[in-house]
Amino acid sequence: MENSTVAFEYGSELQGRGYATSTDLFFGYMTTATGIIAFAGALLDLYLIKTLKVFHNAFGFFWAIRSIGEIGTDISFALYTGPVTILQSTNINPDLAIFIYHYSFTFAYIQCVMNLVIALNRFVAVWFPMRYLGIFEKRICWFVAIFVTCQALSVFALYIIFPCQHIGYGPRFYANVFVRCRADLDRDYSLLAYILTKTCFIVACCGTAAINLSTFCKIGHIRFTSIARYNSDEFRRDVRLFILGVVQDILMMVIVFSILLCNSKTDLSIVGALLSYDGLIFIYMFNTASMVMFNPECRRLLFGMKTVRVTAKADGIETTVMPPTVTLGTSTGMQLVEEEEEEARDT
Repeated sequence: MENSTVAFEYGSELQGRGYATSTDLFFGYMTTATGIIAFAGALLDLYLIKTLKVFHNAFGFFWAIRSIGEIGTDISFALYTGPVTILQSTNINPDLAIFIYHYSFTFAYIQCVMNLVIALNRFVAVWFPMRYLGIFEKRICWFVAIFVTCQALSVFALYIIFPCQHIGYGPRFYANVFVRCRADLDRDYSLLAYILTKTCFIVACCGTAAINLSTFCKIGHIRFTSIARYNSDEFRRDVRLFILGVVQDILMMVIVFSILLCNSKTDLSIVGALLSYDGLIFIYMFNTASMVMFNPECRRLLFGMKTVRVTAKADGIETTVMPPTVTLGTSTGMQLVEEEEEEARDT
């Protein structure tokens, strides 16, 4: 026992190997690049929310808070995780590595909980549209944002209250690993981190999935009972935003479940490391892509797809259509055909 005590070095799990292998360089450069791309994507989300009036509501506000949560994590990946994986330094300050983990986890917690809030927002929009503005008024939205932030900070405080629970990024393992506080410790994992991750998976991920399932059922009910409402522009927009949240929740469940299974292990496979660590940043990059993919307003703003209404009068009938495709007919004088019916419906 004495020899093991002498050999023990606090924070050795957080040190690099002293030289970089090809795998180290692959993970390091990939993590840095994805962190930078995800950071730029989150900034783009904030720009779209600020610029487009369609997002000047509770949904846009919650999405902005979620994007801020992403930004905090993106910064830690781009400026710390990726570079230390490339450099593989053996002189990493353990306190710095642990702080970076808590910093990243705090923002990731905000992002995770805001997914649940966004699911509730879509639930109310579909189930109780007449009460939407009353429920999600400005002061309520701010209260939710402040409450979630305080929750995230209180989670960080738990690591101070309960000893020997710290975790930090280990560049040799490409993952967050448990930091042993003494040589005779009889466990190699953080019980607190496991409980928090499991709680996040059950409450945030599974809770969000249950809410989304209920919202989906209501959308199906409206589809078969109220065609007029289903085809309305406002409802179709609600459905698009709902689909956006569902896709992200599915991906988040996969990643959080992977983190739960790995539980700060040091012997992960490459696939395990990608899913349990870099997978979080992959989701953040997809969030921006899906924001553009599911919202024609974003596509028109970013790619210059301007909507112009054209009114044509033929045989005494006025028709408002969307250019640019124009077909000249012979039987009715003039017939205008829309190039993209979906774009016309969305406007």
